[in-house]
Amino acid sequence: MSEQSPQSSAATSGKAWYMKWWVWLIAALIAAGGISALINPSGDMDPSAASQPTQTDPTGPSTPLPAAESAPLDLEAFLNESGIAFESVSMSARKAVIYVPIETSNEQAQQIANDAMLYVCKHAAETGESAPAANRVEVSDGVSPASPDYDAAEHPSGFATEEVCKQN
Repeated sequence: MSEQSPQSSAATSGKAWYMKWWVWLIAALIAAGGISALINPSGDMDPSAASQPTQTDPTGPSTPLPAAESAPLDLEAFLNESGIAFESVSMSARKAVIYVPIETSNEQAQQIANDAMLYVCKHAAETGESAPAANRVEVSDGVSPASPDYDAAEHPSGFATEEVCKQN
């Protein structure tokens, strides 16, 4: 019969270091910190502070504009004032989508997208925002390309990105 020392039997019956609960806790905390850094790269603790526009004054520090002084982005009003025929507008996740009648040509759709993107960029500059509310404007008639018998030549489409603003 062979004798085993108490140390060697305890070492072989224990879990591997990467299976210990505290290793997984540390990994989860690191992952949570990484996700937090991706979501809020500036590290602001107050999420409302990031959305308030600032006004630069050469004589003093920048201060947020009062809500009454900065007009909200109103893409529908811009389209109406410009005389553009559209059915609806939606904004989500820094993308604006303008739905136009099916009779709209691709050239008209592209011009609408460019004009709307310029308006969005101009609004950001006027309110002191560091980035426009949308970095892409898409124009479509709202018919899904997945529809049966869809023919892209029969449906208007156009898009513009922030690059349009940099060119003008």
